[in-house]
Order: sequence, then C-alpha cells, then structure tokens
Amino acid sequence: MKSVAFPGSRMGSHIADTATVGGLNLVAGGGGLVVGRSRQQEPVGLRLFRAEPTRLLLTGGVRCAELLAFRALAIGARLFIQTAREQEWDSFLRRCVIGRDVASFLPPGVPPPTAASPTEPQLIVIDTGPVTGPDSGLSAPWRATLVVRDDLAGWDVEALVRSDIVLLQRLVETEAATAASALGLASVQSWFTQLHPEMVGLITKGKVQWVMLSMTPTERQLIGPVARAG
Repeated sequence: MKSVAFPGSRMGSHIADTATVGGLNLVAGGGGLVVGRSRQQEPVGLRLFRAEPTRLLLTGGVRCAELLAFRALAIGARLFIQTAREQEWDSFLRRCVIGRDVASFLPPGVPPPTAASPTEPQLIVIDTGPVTGPDSGLSAPWRATLVVRDDLAGWDVEALVRSDIVLLQRLVETEAATAASALGLASVQSWFTQLHPEMVGLITKGKVQWVMLSMTPTERQLIGPVARAG
C-alpha cells in the first residue's frame, strides 16, 4: 500500500494499493495561461492547450507576443517560432536564458519535428508578415498557433473569423472598424481605440473582455515595455 498526497487540495493523503496508484492519470501542461487581470482585478486565464487545435490572432507589438510566449513556456509548453525577424526573437530568447531544447526556430510552413501531447504541449508563433494566416497544416491536438500582426487590415478578416482567440492591443479607427465588423462587436468598436497601452481586448466565442497584461517585475525587466508602437 502507498500513501498518496495531493498538495494544495482538500483531498489530503489517501492510502492506495500499487495498482490504483499505477492507474492514476496525471496531466500536466493543459490550459492555465494567465493573460492578465480583469477590471475587477480577477485573473483572466485561457485554456490554451487542449485535445483540439487552438488558433490565436494577436494584433499588437512583438513584445506582447513575446510576453505570451514567455508565459506559455512557464506552464510547460515547447515553443516554436516562424518569423521574418529572427534577430528580435533570438534576442528575446537570450535575455530570458531560454535554451533551444524548449524554444527553437522553424522555417515557414514546416511543422515541428515532434508531436504535441498533454504533457508536452506546443505553441507555434507565426510572425512572418502581414498576409500570413493560420496554417491548417500546423493544426494538431495540444498545439496552439499564435499569428502575430503589427497592423490589422482588410485581408485579416478571414484570420479574425477563423481564430478561436483574438487579442487586440489599442487600435486606430480603421483597424477598430475592421475588427468590430468581422467579429460582430460594433457596440464596442470605439473602445478598441481607447485601450490602455498595456491592455488587450480578449475575444473568445464572440465575447470581449478588457484585460490588463499585469506584467511582473521579472517580465518587465526581461521583455521591456509591451505598448504597441506607433
């Protein structure tokens, strides 16, 4: 017989035989990525890694994408980067002392060399230019793809609609009109132009939340300001 403890839970310690312990299914790395805090100061999280592909679109600065990648690594994800600005991302990895065993670069369109799993989920950052959308060939269970846009234009409508999760930093009026029309959010269109520089509009299933990114001192030191340029 073995004593099995569940730290941090109300379950305490339990006695179980070897067969029962062997049958426990312990899952790590699923969801739990904290985007920031709501206006009520409550943590806002995303179930990013799940048994189906997850598609994200971020319109904002590359530093905001780096912040999300940093937080994904912190919850056990493997990071793959497809980018037209490898020097910027390489500098980020070096500042954060992130080894190539957990973060590496991929040529555009090339899938990761290993499959994602519940215990080894994957985040693929697609930062390759203004007209590149989610690549359906990269979709897989326990894998999330994050498409990064510096600017939002009319050709991004399809990517907006197809994404499971959309994150928008402060937009200019034309961008706000594009996003609101594509996502059916005309009632809050003007809000997209008034966001705090460290706030995002988080859209999931047609609903929008206003989320402060709430960077930690360590994140701020390693990544720097995440305000959108321009």
